Amino acid sequence: MTTSRLEIDLAAIDSNVGVIRSTIAAGAEGHPSKVQLCAIIKQDAYALGAARIAKRLASLGVDLLAVYCLAEARQLADAPIRTPILLLMPVDGFDRQDSLYRLAVTGRLHVALHSERQAHALIACANSLGITIPVHIQIDTGMSRGGCLPDEGERLVNLATTSPRLRLAGLMTHFSSPASDEPFTREQARFFRNWIERIKPKLSAAIARGQPPCVVHAANTAATFRSASYHATMVRVGLGLLGYADEMTGEHLPEFGEIATGLRPAVRWVSRIVHTQEIPSGWPVGYGRTWHSERPSKIAIVPVGYADGYPLTLGNRAKVRLTGLNWDRPRTVEPTASFELDPTRSVWAPIVGRVSMDQITIDVTDAPPELCEVGREVEIVGSVPGMPNHLPTLAASAGTITHEFLCRLSAVPERTYLFSNEGESAETVTRVAARAQSAIRV
Repeated sequence: MTTSRLEIDLAAIDSNVGVIRSTIAAGAEGHPSKVQLCAIIKQDAYALGAARIAKRLASLGVDLLAVYCLAEARQLADAPIRTPILLLMPVDGFDRQDSLYRLAVTGRLHVALHSERQAHALIACANSLGITIPVHIQIDTGMSRGGCLPDEGERLVNLATTSPRLRLAGLMTHFSSPASDEPFTREQARFFRNWIERIKPKLSAAIARGQPPCVVHAANTAATFRSASYHATMVRVGLGLLGYADEMTGEHLPEFGEIATGLRPAVRWVSRIVHTQEIPSGWPVGYGRTWHSERPSKIAIVPVGYADGYPLTLGNRAKVRLTGLNWDRPRTVEPTASFELDPTRSVWAPIVGRVSMDQITIDVTDAPPELCEVGREVEIVGSVPGMPNHLPTLAASAGTITHEFLCRLSAVPERTYLFSNEGESAETVTRVAARAQSAIRV
């Protein structure tokens, strides 16, 4: 039995793809060209399982899947999907024995192109394999995290449109702060558009020679909801697919802010109570004695800690929700719909004392006894915006961002994929067992 599990609502991801498509459709109103959707699933789809999430996104018809490195692309090589995959990291190639060769032969492996050095390495690789590699030239417009400056970018366009071993599939850049610095984002977009205007004759000549038009992409989740002026002909969305765009609220309301409120968080993280104990008034709890009871109290142990990805900084700060459900209940998306949606019925327990490596202590003194028995479920991260354990709320309280908090959850041993708003999940993955089997095979 695992100590905690992630519950991933695939129906929420379906809904979020619909919200994103509604946004880019609204932005493209009056324009004949369709804006495509690239789904970012790097870092194992933000710790949610790239192969499973990719399969779902492929079934929804996304146009491109993006990962960071060769190893992440290999995780998808045997997946039952036909969607092309974009490698974002500067890579020089691979060999015929690599599982990625099967993708490359069919033209489904795209590569972000960052430099002339890399381009020549890819040409050599493609020559040795007898293939053509689709490339997306990345221009640095002020992020300075990969890519090249305009002059080198123009030379890369020459290479990609004249070499038989490369195919120009895309032009791309990356905004550094679209959620918080719109003036600089506009400047980056202007810089990128001016560069594209400069190379348009080369692009037109390539099309005249029979090469297909390439896509142009720059917008991440924040820029997608910020303004249609950033959409170009493709948007690259990662966190928004999972239902998070909270950085775009408050004083930074985007053009499509109302549509963005329709995003549904897809992640719950749950554990259970494994022990309770009564302590007297004035009794210390946890390492460093950072908390003392002010009255006779009841403390419960939950087997989740910083080794599982729960931030140390949330000790004496965060709250968890007591659902009253049995830990080993059948898996459903909504444990109890009214309980989930009505915060007045929620029962919250504060984390007291320091977060330990593998457990937290919570104060359940005021909770109904039936909700804090051993074996009862505890919701560490919830899926309802505005609640104390909403992931972006916890991330902000911990002094980090939603992206990092999600990636921390790669240590959670069990994932359950939920398919609809009713009924039980049809698929559970326990990575502890998978690792054990792998060790046995070795």
